[in-house]
Amino acid sequence: MEDDQKIARLLQILFENHGYEVRIARDGEEGWQLFHLFDPLVVVLDLMLPGMDGFEVLEKIRSVDEEVGVVVLTARGEVENRIRGLKKGADDYVPKPFHLDELLARVESVARRVRKKDTFRIGDIVFLPKMRKLSFPDGSEVSLSDREAAILELLCEKRGSVVSREELLEKVWGDTDNISRNVVDVYVKYLRDKLGEGAKFLKTVRGVGYVLDT
Repeated sequence: MEDDQKIARLLQILFENHGYEVRIARDGEEGWQLFHLFDPLVVVLDLMLPGMDGFEVLEKIRSVDEEVGVVVLTARGEVENRIRGLKKGADDYVPKPFHLDELLARVESVARRVRKKDTFRIGDIVFLPKMRKLSFPDGSEVSLSDREAAILELLCEKRGSVVSREELLEKVWGDTDNISRNVVDVYVKYLRDKLGEGAKFLKTVRGVGYVLDT
């Protein structure tokens, strides 16, 4: 969430070039709305936002989600604001003006810590990887096999980025020497059947692999 549009656009390009799906908010209210819509892995939050400021946004985020990563941007020398942000639940801070590589490194560090979430949202569906279960808005649940859950968890962790069949084989099956790449397609079909309406978010990238695009 960054109100300076030139900086926001620069950060969008930076993170998209490193495989992240990015949403930009120009003020606190818009940022709070986008947070609910897109279930981000990491929020980069300027504390000095117009309207609802960054501290209030941070409090609201932490009131509903203790797992999402939050990296706050502060003006250099504002020690009091950095301390206040950390006390309110920020995972890290970067003072302005900042070096792009440093911000990227800090965001990626926070992302690694929070990537193993207890739940993921796929549209209106809640995926619970530890329980290997899908929970639907009507209260119904569907169980997943170990491999179905492992595939879906990897796609959720890399939401918005294409995951190749080779990577899925390596991380889900391990020994890939005697396994056909087609087995991935078979299990993805199983997943789509179980996701129902949510299957529209699991997209095929021809000749490469799959992407979960919500």
